[in-house]
Amino acid sequence: MTKLTNQGFALKLIQNDSAALSQRIEFKEKPLPNLKNGEVLVKVTAAPVNPSDLVYLMGKYGVPPVDGAYAGFEACGEVVAASAGLYGKWLTGKRVAIFATPGKDGVWAKYCITRTQYCIPVRKELSDAQASTIVVNPCTSVCLVDRALELGAKALVINAAASQVGKGVIRYAKLKGIKTIATVRSESNVEPLKKLGADAVVLTTNNDYLDTLKSTCQSLAATVLLDAVADEETPTVLACMPSGSTAIVYGRLTETHDPIGGAFKVADVIFRDIRIEGFWLATHIKHSSALAVFALTRKVQKLFAQGIFDTDIYGQFSFGEFPNALEHYAEHKSDGKVILKPHD
Repeated sequence: MTKLTNQGFALKLIQNDSAALSQRIEFKEKPLPNLKNGEVLVKVTAAPVNPSDLVYLMGKYGVPPVDGAYAGFEACGEVVAASAGLYGKWLTGKRVAIFATPGKDGVWAKYCITRTQYCIPVRKELSDAQASTIVVNPCTSVCLVDRALELGAKALVINAAASQVGKGVIRYAKLKGIKTIATVRSESNVEPLKKLGADAVVLTTNNDYLDTLKSTCQSLAATVLLDAVADEETPTVLACMPSGSTAIVYGRLTETHDPIGGAFKVADVIFRDIRIEGFWLATHIKHSSALAVFALTRKVQKLFAQGIFDTDIYGQFSFGEFPNALEHYAEHKSDGKVILKPHD
């Protein structure tokens, strides 16, 4: 019997910070390993590129990079085989959103092997492209706003707000009754975010940016910062916010290769009761019960079905088109997601 093979884009580790992202992947054909207990084989129909994927390709993500392993963290596809008992049989033939098993081959390939707990059956209302994006960004948006609610926030600041997480935060916060102050670098994003529901949009390139941000934070009593930028951005924004505020750092978009990559003002922490905490969806899911994860993903899918959530899609690309599309996404994230279609 002929051994089945897989094709996709594998990580090519390069010790050169200036190398293009498209140079950090290589198209590879590899044999598909046999399924282990608790695993399923998924035929990938759509797989997005996320900021976390870009950081992973640079070898700087929370998951150690595996040279030669297929990249990509989340996707949508059909379960075509399973070695997972009755639940695996039930999943077979179903369309699922999936998350790659950490340390194993990812989803930028025709097929992916993952654990059953990383499979989420998806509603029929969602397209493959939309379903492929329901895990990383929308779940992060929901969890961040829910955490802000736990902290008693009436208003929050979200930087890099034109990102998919940022837009999700604005939509979900409006639903939950929390006011949002969005900060962006490009003037072209101001009106779209206001139409989306942001209570205020502050342009970081304006000369009066910090004065405007401070007055807006004080008037709306914004006490939570959802921080995707880190570095000097964290203490700079916190200085504009009331005492007792909390920064939740969930990303690092700052264009620096500083190994620390973060900063805070000691005086703020001591004298202004400023707090800083982190959020990573993988850790959140790891420490959540199966029921809690099910409830989270069900909530997110319902928000998609209701039209409250909607991932912006820049385009869908075949293997041949993907490297150039990857470079476009790296430079123009607010244009929307780049989606790999491995079988096109």
